Amino acid sequence: MLKEKTMKNYAPNYSCETAEELFGESIHQCNNGDISVLWCTTAHINTSNRAYQREKVSTEKWKQDLMLTLLLHTFAGIPEIHIRVIKTEGGYRYELIDGQQRVTAITDFINGVYALPKLIVDGCDVSGMMVDELRDTYPKVYQRIIEYRISCKWYEDLSDKQTAHLFINVLNNVNGMKPQEIRNAILGFYSNYVRDTARGNKTEQSNPIDPHPLFERYTVNKKGVDKEYLKNFSTKFTLGGRMEVDEWLSTLLFFIHMGYRAGITHDTHKSWVEEIQSSNGVYAAKFKDKKSSDEKLNFALALMQSVPEEYKVKLNPMTSLMLVLYALECQNRGYNVVPEKFSPSFFDTYVLWSDTSLKLYENKFTENGNQMPPFNELFGGKNSNAILTIFAVLDEDWSERGKKRCGLIKTDPRVSFSRADIEKKWQEQGGKCFYTGKPIAEDNLAGDHYIPRSLGVDEGGVTEYENLVVCSKRMNIKKSNMHGDDFVQMISLKDAA
Repeated sequence: MLKEKTMKNYAPNYSCETAEELFGESIHQCNNGDISVLWCTTAHINTSNRAYQREKVSTEKWKQDLMLTLLLHTFAGIPEIHIRVIKTEGGYRYELIDGQQRVTAITDFINGVYALPKLIVDGCDVSGMMVDELRDTYPKVYQRIIEYRISCKWYEDLSDKQTAHLFINVLNNVNGMKPQEIRNAILGFYSNYVRDTARGNKTEQSNPIDPHPLFERYTVNKKGVDKEYLKNFSTKFTLGGRMEVDEWLSTLLFFIHMGYRAGITHDTHKSWVEEIQSSNGVYAAKFKDKKSSDEKLNFALALMQSVPEEYKVKLNPMTSLMLVLYALECQNRGYNVVPEKFSPSFFDTYVLWSDTSLKLYENKFTENGNQMPPFNELFGGKNSNAILTIFAVLDEDWSERGKKRCGLIKTDPRVSFSRADIEKKWQEQGGKCFYTGKPIAEDNLAGDHYIPRSLGVDEGGVTEYENLVVCSKRMNIKKSNMHGDDFVQMISLKDAA
């Protein structure tokens, strides 16, 4: 893509010291150049945009080895990095697209994060020195570090969409990026939400973000090696530093927004991540569904914590995803889901329909018409056939066992009483609050389900006139989901005291 400027017979080389004088002069969006380490520590450059990071982080030894390249094995040189130039009203700011670990390995040393390895430079033994000691003892060696130059490419006037394409399809097309690593590199608020929710964000020390409690981790030391696990999932949910938790979360959100009937592929998932964040290539500033997504994750946490201990070993990525997704589907069908009954029932079905001696699956067919295998074999992929068959088995088994026993309570789809009914009941109550007997103003009326709607239709929790009482808004909030009988008793006890 060429810029509409006067043609030049050369492409300028953008050294960091002269770059800003040359920006806008080239007909190219991409130009060669170089930067100094000193510039990296003083310029307005973002060296750690999480969109361009792998989950795995470089070890201290890796950083020390890179310092060996910088100071000792200078013939090799540090590989080229890639910088995006963003013009602002106050000048320019920069974004390191590729080469973050290379650059931050050096700047971490400059910032006193780690010491040099065993190393002698021009007769100077700098082994184990931190930056302050090196600067004071061997200033020439320190100067060599901050004056070290790294070749780079500068990119001007790139949109977010072009930048994501550059990182995913050009710079990393041979690096074996996992699908979620690709999706996380698509710029936007949704991608930030997924990263921060799945893994937290400690880069902003003044305002660090913890991951959602569903994704709480713990560490076990095995033979001197620390290994991370998820507290609320099976140890079979492998954490290999390839954004596995991000993928689980993003897959769940995809199904919530797009439905589960067609399954999911990498291409459909990637396209959705692009579309939800952008309009004509301009990325949205806000993920509008953050609150509802957080609420669904709170619900997922309750489900996972309600899984009996003997079944927790089965909470791998696919099984845990289906547990949560089926519960959300039941809610969409108008059921109140009771996690303490739902989760054990889910795995009761899982075990029964996987039993090769009982063979409940015999003469049953999958969604695509093939003979159904043992139930546990359906949890190998997120395709339409597998998901629809899993849900069909749960529907059939729970209908026979009784949905209420499985933690599904049918609720009245009508949530609120009409204003006319509320005013009519208020007049019947003599203009007084049903629970306190005190007068309430017309603008302070709340229609309350005496038998809570959450108890279900079978228990009388319906949005019908005979289940309506009128109270003040404050009392309505105070009662919450309590049964009217219990609430009246609680008020009586407080008054007696």
